[in-house]
Amino acid sequence: MTTVSRPQPARVTPAAVTVAPVSTTTTTAPRAPTTTTPAATFSSSSSSPTLPPLPSERWARPGLAPWQSRTAAVDVAPQDGLPKEVPGWLRKLMRQWADTPVLPELLRPQIPQLKEAKNPGGLDRLPPGTKREVLIVGAGLAGMSAALELAERGYQVTLRDQGDVVGGRLATPTVDTGGAGTFKVEHGLHMWFDNYFVFKDIRSRLGIDHHFRPYDVVDFQFRDYKPETLTSRPPVYPLNMVALLQRSPNLAILDALEQFRGLLEVMNYDHDKMQAKYDGVTFADWAKQKGISKKFYELILEPAASVTLNDPDKISAAEMLQMMHAYFISQPRAMNREVTTTDHATAVLEPWQQRLQDLGVKVETNHVTRGLRFEGGKAKGEVGEAKDYDFVVVATSVPGTKKLLQGSVADAASAAELAKLRAVADPLQTAPPYHVLRVWLDQAPPPGTPDVIESPQHKPIHLYCFTSQLEDESAEYARRTGGSVVELHLYDTPELAGLTKEQIWDKVKGTFAELQPTLKEANVRGMVLGRHHDFTSYETGQTKARPAPDAPAAAGVDNLAFAGDWVKTDYPSALMERAVATGREAANVALLRDDVRQVDVPHLRTRGPGFL
Repeated sequence: MTTVSRPQPARVTPAAVTVAPVSTTTTTAPRAPTTTTPAATFSSSSSSPTLPPLPSERWARPGLAPWQSRTAAVDVAPQDGLPKEVPGWLRKLMRQWADTPVLPELLRPQIPQLKEAKNPGGLDRLPPGTKREVLIVGAGLAGMSAALELAERGYQVTLRDQGDVVGGRLATPTVDTGGAGTFKVEHGLHMWFDNYFVFKDIRSRLGIDHHFRPYDVVDFQFRDYKPETLTSRPPVYPLNMVALLQRSPNLAILDALEQFRGLLEVMNYDHDKMQAKYDGVTFADWAKQKGISKKFYELILEPAASVTLNDPDKISAAEMLQMMHAYFISQPRAMNREVTTTDHATAVLEPWQQRLQDLGVKVETNHVTRGLRFEGGKAKGEVGEAKDYDFVVVATSVPGTKKLLQGSVADAASAAELAKLRAVADPLQTAPPYHVLRVWLDQAPPPGTPDVIESPQHKPIHLYCFTSQLEDESAEYARRTGGSVVELHLYDTPELAGLTKEQIWDKVKGTFAELQPTLKEANVRGMVLGRHHDFTSYETGQTKARPAPDAPAAAGVDNLAFAGDWVKTDYPSALMERAVATGREAANVALLRDDVRQVDVPHLRTRGPGFL
């Protein structure tokens, strides 16, 4: 029986804001391909009280400035601006090399680049007496981002969504679990990365930073390898990458360093060149071309590809190299993430919706927009509705956008433009269907069990997390019952389509018991299943196919913009950050038409750090 443990996380209060990485115990022991998996146990260096504090109580923290990395901002030494955890010998070296700007730059938290306004001399907001009405179709993160920027500048915004609640893939409706009670249940686990500069700005403006806490480790369980824990320590590039490989129980350090030759292209990332060069190459083929070993690929690279909800064998190298730049190598804190201490509705969506409504935004849920009306070369409004709008933002998913355009109608003066818009959307693909199963159990995992664990070799469970260790409502259930709440992420699972939640649990509970053997006999008190087939595809060719936010103007419709994580940006971005960034860019298209000063877009640098 193998036990793997690591230190418990430091508890952070407003009076003591030095942050340590969230560290908990790694899980199941490895299983060789031809042997039986030994039962795993977890150890903890500290015992838990009878009623442990809720996540929001454990991680109460003051808010910080826009765009600022919360983890970076609270652990920097004031005398030299370097992270406090930089060892003394390196700090001394920094003082000796104070006139050499390169080394200190590698240590300090990265300042984002800015995509600046095209009209810096424009108006702050619409002038008095000027009325502009905007229709935004889709109340996910992209649509809410666009609505926020426009409403703050005097635009009258109508935000519509077919769902019961706002949020898109962050949506958190209240659901009856069928036995455990009624809970707010998210679409699925989300994490906010250090390079999410636009989202940090929005969070600060909404005053919701106190709902977030750092989560700076990545835990893995494998069948063929020992458990891995990845963390970017020390926060000094490239020492953080070297140390990450050195800590691996599966990779010999010399073999690991050998992989740096293949990764030099990522370290020297050039956004425009990489997007053009590798869009037609799969990530797996790129790894073979670069001589990446099978072990390194299976331990480090393939798991990253698998949690994109796409088929790892079909993912474009252009997309994955961009994500490796954004989430691993671009700067020492790129791997650092945050999670909410309560559900996504309470933490993010409800305050955001309230701010929009305070600004006069009409938020209409359970509203199906069948199509748009195009007249005189303009997007005028919604099919079946007489009301006209000055500007329209399409902020739906790929299948939603295709369906919207197919259901649109156009007069003779707009037919060609609508045909062009449909042609823009036609090449866009959707990732395979996926399922998220949340299960309420009557038993808890051992103390020290990590909150989130990736399990790339235990398909169909690619990732699982204990929401009872992450957020308040689930933690209260665990307090009350002695049980736990686990969320299973089942990606690329068309074979599960049409099955009930009970049937899906029957198919995956054996694999879950292999991952968490102490919960093998746990009884199910409730279940909620999410079925989804709307995630953005990262297959080869999709990078080239993506339209920019202002692509409709090139098709002849200058009062229409696109927003979403499927929309192209001319800087590295993905996932939630791509959604809110393109929402801001869509708003900027409208602002420029009225000479209202556009909103700057902070973004990740377009080039990698190099090796030194």
